[in-house]
Amino acid sequence: MNKFCDIKNKICNMSPTAKSAFVYTFAGLFTRGLSIITVPIFTRIMTTSEIGTINIYNSWYAMLSVISVLSLTSGGFMVGLKEFPDERNQYTSSLLFLTSLMACLLTVIYIVNPRFWNSYFQLPTELVVLMLVGLYVAPARDFWLSRQRYEVKYKSVAVVTIGTAIFGSAASILFVIVANNNGWQGVDVIRLFANYAVVYGVAAVLFVLIFFKGRTLINKKYWIFSLKLSIPLIGYSLASQVLNVSDRTMIDKLVGKHAVGIYGTLNNVSALSTIVWQALNSSFIPYMFSNMESEEGRKNIRKYINFILGGYAIVAFLMTLMSPEIVRILSTNEYFEAIYIMPPMAAGMFLNSLGNIYSNVLLYYKKTQYIMIATATAAVINIALNAVMIPIYGYQAAAYTTLIAHIVMALIQAIVSIRVEKKSNRGYAGSLYNNSILFAISAGLIVLCLICNLFYTHTVLRWGLVILGAVLMYAFRDKIKKFYLVLKGK
Repeated sequence: MNKFCDIKNKICNMSPTAKSAFVYTFAGLFTRGLSIITVPIFTRIMTTSEIGTINIYNSWYAMLSVISVLSLTSGGFMVGLKEFPDERNQYTSSLLFLTSLMACLLTVIYIVNPRFWNSYFQLPTELVVLMLVGLYVAPARDFWLSRQRYEVKYKSVAVVTIGTAIFGSAASILFVIVANNNGWQGVDVIRLFANYAVVYGVAAVLFVLIFFKGRTLINKKYWIFSLKLSIPLIGYSLASQVLNVSDRTMIDKLVGKHAVGIYGTLNNVSALSTIVWQALNSSFIPYMFSNMESEEGRKNIRKYINFILGGYAIVAFLMTLMSPEIVRILSTNEYFEAIYIMPPMAAGMFLNSLGNIYSNVLLYYKKTQYIMIATATAAVINIALNAVMIPIYGYQAAAYTTLIAHIVMALIQAIVSIRVEKKSNRGYAGSLYNNSILFAISAGLIVLCLICNLFYTHTVLRWGLVILGAVLMYAFRDKIKKFYLVLKGK
């Protein structure tokens, strides 16, 4: 009880900025955790084909929203909030009208030949219509959340984010159970409508609220300012979405929704380790940017980044070792048959973290175009390999082709960032990172993850390695704590 009171007092004594960071982190972890908690429920009350439809819907929506939103809801929107401090209501409503026009254009394109698009998306009409509704109203929620964060109104963000996640998940579970008990058809459609009735319903309220406050539709000043910031990001955002979801859409077309359901679910399970990486990386970036201009700071960055990547490699490896148990808890035997695609998936996500380390350098030097080039190259390679390998080896091949794509992306980002730093002429000794160590950690992790396939039938050996890893982390607990305090600036 005293421990709880101490934590509560520490939170209450935080500055508004620190409180907002804490709340945003908690809200993000809560919604991510809730999505993981509901996995074992849905895998037991829905078929793999029905879950495949959910994955396909979310994949296509992610790609279409990049086109519809024009990347206006990205970081450039906050720049506009700073640029127009006394016109934020008008600025926001004008951008929302612009995204609505794009959604209207996509609607017209669909109406011209709905049968073709239904076949192309492999989705029924009602789900494509639901998707279009989301393209209209969802940007309102994104704009509203970004503004609340900019103005440090963290309480409203927490209420909307956590509340939407809870009620959306609860509605989905309830309606799926009712549908199954009554023998209704189209359980996948019912689940999507139940969830997005909540998500899009909240967005629709914010949509009306933004226009009511702003009362501005067309404003060239706002549009030109924002589009100059957002248009360069569209290519990167689209390439990222293609790289992230093209495997599922191609599996759907080449194999079927049953395979998408299995592949997508296991991909979500393997992404559990990324929660650790996102927390580490988001904490490290501010520290890195504030220490780039001194030799001592760069020395510490070099030391800590080895520690970060090495620590995350241990976590990724241990979770890969425990994949059989994790999958058994979160799903059924249908999914367990595909357990052998977990290692390449985990390795691919780790390679994405290596790319993040080097893209942070490109971000610091404002060379973000190279991040887009690397991502686009990886996306093209992934699509080409999937087109060749999936028909031959089945949907499992997509896990390995995605790993190859992430290796290529990480290598391009590493090579370019090293060159960019050399050309910066800042006069610092040596590279920012110890590249040979980072590459060795990454290569070792890939090998260890793939070797895990040989251990999945040897439970005692696997858990022996897991316990050993846990013991090592405990042995270095003081260094871990010291590193955490450094990142917090203490």
